[in-house]
Amino acid sequence: MGVKSALQTSIDNAIKHGSINETDHGAIIEAALKVAAVMDEPEWPIVRGKIDNVSPSVFLKYCDALGIVPNVEIGAKPSKPKSKLTAFSSSAKFAKAAND
Repeated sequence: MGVKSALQTSIDNAIKHGSINETDHGAIIEAALKVAAVMDEPEWPIVRGKIDNVSPSVFLKYCDALGIVPNVEIGAKPSKPKSKLTAFSSSAKFAKAAND
């Protein structure tokens, strides 16, 4: 599945669930689909002889504006659950006590 196809699926689901209004968000939807189409080009990230390092961040901003991006940093590793000691040592109470 390409970027544009995956985006269209996300948009369709968001419209179905009522989190996106196709009329109100139409311009953002169309702009996001155009950026996605660029990212689907076979030579991408080379576009018209130049490296395209703008489309991914613009794409994510459009997706964020549509509310279809989870609040996760791309490439970030899942965080491990903290132990009680780690959670306490990073708490504000511990930091205050350590500075007193």
